[in-house]
Amino acid sequence: MTIMELTFHPLENTTTAFFHEVFHSSFYTPPGAPPLPFETIRNPEMRRYYEYWGRDGDLGFIVKRGEEEIGAIWSRRFSKEAPGYGFVDADVPELGIAIKRGLRGQGIGQKLMDHFLEALRQRGDKQVSLSVHGDNHAAQWYQRMGFRTVAFDGKTMTMVLDL
Repeated sequence: MTIMELTFHPLENTTTAFFHEVFHSSFYTPPGAPPLPFETIRNPEMRRYYEYWGRDGDLGFIVKRGEEEIGAIWSRRFSKEAPGYGFVDADVPELGIAIKRGLRGQGIGQKLMDHFLEALRQRGDKQVSLSVHGDNHAAQWYQRMGFRTVAFDGKTMTMVLDL
């Protein structure tokens, strides 16, 4: 199958095995390091990214190739009192994205991101933020898309894209 056969569907349920798999795969693991245990996604600091999905401001999509779910993108707004890792402002949604392992590097993520950013623009959002480990090659991908670094703690970057 080709990239042209991709379809995008609203993310309506974050309690599925697929979403948990793709959410877990969105965590960066440095080369040679063991992946984070799957149970990590159940920690309160991680659950806040997907628990009680559908609250005001939540936006996400599942990408399918044929009938197979192969990736997801999601965003949620956080408060100053309980910020996410890529928090910038309560009005700026923080995004996460992941494509199934083995399918990365084929342009699927770019198509998914383009679809998502257009949905944010149509919704009226002015910016979107994210958090990415500085050693993650995805950081350069985000920079090529126009994300700029607004904070760096020596390990992790907070990046923002003006929409």
